[in-house]
Amino acid sequence: MPRRLLLFIGIIILLCFNRLEAQNVVFDTIGNALITADTIVKETKTHKAPKAKKQHSPKTATIMSACLPGLGQVYNRKWWKVPIVYAGLGGIGYMAYSNHYEYKSYLHAYEFKTGDLPEGATLNAHESDLANRYGESQLQTYKESYRRDFEFYSILTVAWYGLNILDACVDGHLYTYDISDDLSLSVDPYLRSTETFVPMPQYAQVGLSIKVTF
Repeated sequence: MPRRLLLFIGIIILLCFNRLEAQNVVFDTIGNALITADTIVKETKTHKAPKAKKQHSPKTATIMSACLPGLGQVYNRKWWKVPIVYAGLGGIGYMAYSNHYEYKSYLHAYEFKTGDLPEGATLNAHESDLANRYGESQLQTYKESYRRDFEFYSILTVAWYGLNILDACVDGHLYTYDISDDLSLSVDPYLRSTETFVPMPQYAQVGLSIKVTF
């Protein structure tokens, strides 16, 4: 009796094992095994759609530099240009501010000399020193000179700001431009003889041959 029971249990275990194996196999319409279910899962995980490569946008670089000078250069990976941008803006901007400050100082000193200083306005130490040191004509000359310099440096500041935007735009367009390493230029002497149809001495064509490889 125990032998029969053990045999019966063994048969049941064998049938269950075969059934589980059969479930992990995919069959076609004629009953041939194609591929296991585990393999399908692995292949599904392995074959992933490639991610689209992000395109470099010159428009984005231009807008970024227009919003914040140097930001477009960072986007174009031209980090070394950022200090140049800010050094130019800082230097030219300081000159514009300095000339504007001196213009206002000489203006107030001139108004004090001519009696046109607005009522209630007072001169600071620097303006009082200018009023005591120079006459009306000198104050007028210096005032106009500083005004012209202020306008010049103001225009130069705007031009530098625009140049920063233009530089980011150009670098954005050239970011994906591929320059081949095979680019070369060779200049060689050129000599070719020519023959005439009548008995005459031969002539030669002499010149230079220029070859460009790209």
